[in-house]
Amino acid sequence: MTGRLRPLPHPDPFVEATRGYITRVGDALQQQGVSLSKVWLDPSHPRDATFVLGLEALVWNESEGFVLGEYVSGEPGVRTVLRDPVRLGGGVLPDPRAVPALLSDPAGGRPLPLRSFAAGHDGFEDRLAGYARD
Repeated sequence: MTGRLRPLPHPDPFVEATRGYITRVGDALQQQGVSLSKVWLDPSHPRDATFVLGLEALVWNESEGFVLGEYVSGEPGVRTVLRDPVRLGGGVLPDPRAVPALLSDPAGGRPLPLRSFAAGHDGFEDRLAGYARD
């Protein structure tokens, strides 16, 4: 898929492990006509990523899943700040193709329980790694 905005590789292998998933989410958003001006992988503890959508930003992290709000500040390596954030449903690792639909009805999302990013052997890392192989 040429011409799509994608996150750059991250020097920390632990953060880099999220790039396959974040790339797929970005591709799905763009395929549905969502305009991205920036996308990057953020710091860890928890690992997260930001998709800047004009005046708003969609932030994913491994503890909460996706959160949408007004973009206040952030950049690669610096935690993103949102105004009036709304946690979307779908869990912490929804199918990338489902994320555009979460954006269309943020108030209707039913957030699932949070996941501790220190959870250890809960299968999350295996699911995340599956996106790097596909």
